[in-house]
Amino acid sequence: MNARLALLLATLWGSVLPALAAAPRDPTAWPTALRSSIAAAQAASAASGADSPETAIRQVVFADGRAYVVQRGRRYGVGEQLDGARIERITEQAVWLREAGQLRREPLYGGVEKRPPAAAAPAASGVKKSKEKP
Repeated sequence: MNARLALLLATLWGSVLPALAAAPRDPTAWPTALRSSIAAAQAASAASGADSPETAIRQVVFADGRAYVVQRGRRYGVGEQLDGARIERITEQAVWLREAGQLRREPLYGGVEKRPPAAAAPAASGVKKSKEKP
């Protein structure tokens, strides 16, 4: 019986000891798989020449009837220079920039398009609406 108990304790001690020796994981740190995928995505965007997160246009505000791009805590209006490009036009969905004679559209929300709402379907002829009087 003592031999079995000693064998059991040795087995448990052998499995617990490496776990105790390992450094505890920081609960606020990103998992390594996620860190490597983010690094790969950043490297791919840098290689493709896409805007970095610091220079991407993220916010447009409208004040006193004029539109402004907000970048690094400063407002830029139409006609002003933003990172070496002249702002030509600002709308709710995009900013048009002229750089080296070329006009380019920088969307604020990639993949999102503003469309008018679909027309409401007419109610069936025999169905009463809840607030209709008989």
